Amino acid sequence: MKLAATIRVLAGAFASQQLAFAHLLDAAERDGLSPDLDHVEVLMPGEGTRLRHIFEPALARDLTEGSAGEALILILPGALVTGRFREDARLRDLGAHPGHITRVLQ
Repeated sequence: MKLAATIRVLAGAFASQQLAFAHLLDAAERDGLSPDLDHVEVLMPGEGTRLRHIFEPALARDLTEGSAGEALILILPGALVTGRFREDARLRDLGAHPGHITRVLQ
Protein backbone atom coordinates (compact mmCIF):
# COMPACT_ATOMS: atom_id res chain seq x y z
CA MET A 1 0.00 0.00 0.00
CA LYS A 2 1.26 3.48 -0.83
CA LEU A 3 1.04 5.92 2.07
CA ALA A 4 1.40 9.69 1.85
CA ALA A 5 4.45 10.95 3.73
CA THR A 6 6.61 14.01 4.17
CA ILE A 7 10.20 13.12 3.35
CA ARG A 8 13.22 15.28 4.16
CA VAL A 9 15.88 15.23 1.45
CA LEU A 10 19.56 15.92 2.05
CA ALA A 11 22.35 15.98 -0.53
CA GLY A 12 26.09 15.57 -0.33
CA ALA A 13 29.19 14.47 -2.20
CA PHE A 14 30.04 11.00 -0.90
CA ALA A 15 32.09 8.27 -2.58
CA SER A 16 29.82 5.48 -1.29
CA GLN A 17 26.62 4.79 0.60
CA GLN A 18 28.68 3.67 3.59
CA LEU A 19 30.45 7.04 3.77
CA ALA A 20 27.12 8.87 3.49
CA PHE A 21 25.70 6.84 6.39
CA ALA A 22 28.86 7.40 8.45
CA HIS A 23 28.65 11.16 7.93
CA LEU A 24 24.94 11.10 8.74
CA LEU A 25 25.69 9.34 12.03
CA ASP A 26 28.35 11.94 12.86
CA ALA A 27 25.93 14.76 11.98
CA ALA A 28 23.17 13.15 14.04
CA GLU A 29 25.43 13.00 17.10
CA ARG A 30 26.50 16.61 16.55
CA ASP A 31 22.88 17.75 16.22
CA GLY A 32 21.52 15.64 19.09
CA LEU A 33 19.48 13.38 16.81
CA SER A 34 19.15 9.60 16.86
CA PRO A 35 17.64 8.43 13.57
CA ASP A 36 16.60 4.85 12.89
CA LEU A 37 18.81 4.21 9.86
CA ASP A 38 16.50 1.42 8.67
CA HIS A 39 14.28 4.28 7.51
CA VAL A 40 16.95 6.28 5.71
CA GLU A 41 17.66 5.79 2.01
CA VAL A 42 20.90 6.85 0.30
CA LEU A 43 20.71 7.17 -3.46
CA MET A 44 24.05 7.54 -5.17
CA PRO A 45 24.42 9.64 -8.35
CA GLY A 46 22.75 7.88 -11.26
CA GLU A 47 20.06 6.30 -9.06
CA GLY A 48 17.70 9.27 -9.38
CA THR A 49 15.13 7.24 -11.29
CA ARG A 50 14.28 5.55 -7.97
CA LEU A 51 12.84 8.89 -6.84
CA ARG A 52 9.94 8.47 -9.28
CA HIS A 53 8.56 5.72 -7.03
CA ILE A 54 8.48 8.16 -4.11
CA PHE A 55 7.83 11.65 -5.51
CA GLU A 56 5.81 13.15 -8.34
CA PRO A 57 7.81 13.06 -11.61
CA ALA A 58 8.48 16.83 -11.73
CA LEU A 59 9.75 16.89 -8.13
CA ALA A 60 11.88 13.77 -8.71
CA ARG A 61 13.46 15.48 -11.73
CA ASP A 62 14.04 18.73 -9.79
CA LEU A 63 15.71 16.88 -6.91
CA THR A 64 17.91 14.88 -9.26
CA GLU A 65 18.95 17.97 -11.21
CA GLY A 66 19.36 20.04 -8.04
CA SER A 67 21.74 17.51 -6.51
CA ALA A 68 24.15 17.81 -9.47
CA GLY A 69 25.95 14.49 -9.08
CA GLU A 70 25.63 14.29 -5.30
CA ALA A 71 24.15 11.47 -3.25
CA LEU A 72 20.58 12.05 -2.09
CA ILE A 73 19.67 11.06 1.45
CA LEU A 74 15.98 10.48 2.14
CA ILE A 75 14.87 10.69 5.76
CA LEU A 76 11.63 8.69 5.81
CA PRO A 77 9.03 9.14 8.56
CA GLY A 78 10.00 5.88 10.28
CA ALA A 79 13.46 7.33 11.02
CA LEU A 80 11.72 9.21 13.84
CA VAL A 81 13.94 12.27 13.54
CA THR A 82 12.37 14.96 15.69
CA GLY A 83 14.80 17.71 14.68
CA ARG A 84 16.72 18.73 11.59
CA PHE A 85 20.20 17.99 10.41
CA ARG A 86 22.23 21.18 10.18
CA GLU A 87 23.98 21.81 6.91
CA ASP A 88 27.75 21.48 6.92
CA ALA A 89 30.56 21.33 4.39
CA ARG A 90 29.37 17.90 3.16
CA LEU A 91 25.62 17.95 3.74
CA ARG A 92 22.93 20.22 2.24
CA ASP A 93 19.27 20.26 3.21
CA LEU A 94 16.99 20.23 0.15
CA GLY A 95 13.86 20.49 2.27
CA ALA A 96 10.88 18.35 3.23
CA HIS A 97 8.69 17.21 0.35
CA PRO A 98 5.40 15.35 -0.05
CA GLY A 99 5.83 11.84 -1.32
CA HIS A 100 4.69 8.26 -0.91
CA ILE A 101 6.22 5.28 0.82
CA THR A 102 5.21 1.70 0.15
CA ARG A 103 4.36 -0.50 3.12
CA VAL A 104 2.77 -3.90 3.50
CA LEU A 105 -0.15 -3.88 5.90
CA GLN A 106 -0.88 -7.06 7.82
